[in-house]
Amino acid sequence: MKLIILNIALLSGLCIAETKIIYGQDNRIDVSEVKNLQVRKLSQAIAGRVANFKINQTFNGSGKDIVNFSGIRTLKDPMTYNLCSDEKFANQPLLSDCTGFLVGDDLLVTAGHCITDYNTDVEDKVTSDCENYSWVFDFKKNGKKGVSLKNVSPDNVYKCKRVIKAAYLDLDLAANHEDYAVIQLDRKVVGRTPLKLRGKGNIRKNTKLYVIGHPSGLPMKFADGARVFEIFDTYFATNLDTFGGNSGSPVFNAVTNRVEGILVRGDTDYTASTKDGEFCLRVNTCDDNRENCQEEDPAILGEHVSIISKVLPFLK
Repeated sequence: MKLIILNIALLSGLCIAETKIIYGQDNRIDVSEVKNLQVRKLSQAIAGRVANFKINQTFNGSGKDIVNFSGIRTLKDPMTYNLCSDEKFANQPLLSDCTGFLVGDDLLVTAGHCITDYNTDVEDKVTSDCENYSWVFDFKKNGKKGVSLKNVSPDNVYKCKRVIKAAYLDLDLAANHEDYAVIQLDRKVVGRTPLKLRGKGNIRKNTKLYVIGHPSGLPMKFADGARVFEIFDTYFATNLDTFGGNSGSPVFNAVTNRVEGILVRGDTDYTASTKDGEFCLRVNTCDDNRENCQEEDPAILGEHVSIISKVLPFLK
């Protein structure tokens, strides 16, 4: 992500510090293509963080509130990622910059760096990230209808009322690194079931995983075929196919469908390339064992997931 930080930051304050990557085959698909109905049901509890200046609430002709989104660009746009036009999802719109998931009637969990500043630990406050961003459900591709960015129901859009707890500490990636947040939304969420979390016990190596979220701010994606490689005090490492924008995504146990953790960081997303003689970026890839990467960050091996037990005391 080294070549695109300035443009993205100017556009939307994107959560750009926490990069991710593709391991082996690119397993990302639109949630509408997932055949497992239970997984599609779970996706209804997942939201993207959207800058308030992109959200326009107004009335339609029948006097009902509707929401329209503005300032939308695609992955291939030179003002965003400048992704090579033949790359996967290059033509899809970008809206969000972090992911979160519903854990109570009005409670949402996300990554700490999506809510608070570096090296901070806050409780019962309204941070600038809480104040300046909203959380949008159902930003996804709906089959042949595509992605809806106009005439969206206000029941899909919620503001952050307060930060119950947010920690973003120790970027040296030590075993006590903390990166998680619990926020209260401005009202109870309509028509969605909170996700179930691991309540006791510990995740084990080789546990099979999948993730749902908004990689690079894209419409919601599902990615599976991953497993746990290493386990530390507060996080575990995996080979999930995730990107910046997936930060805050729920990482599920593929057997129990319960949330095991919060996706928070990973290796470099994109690498420099060309197409038809013009500079553009391509997805960074490694093999399934996290080796032979096109571009590798030796400080981060795999995608890191904050263990979900860190948030449990703040959900009572």
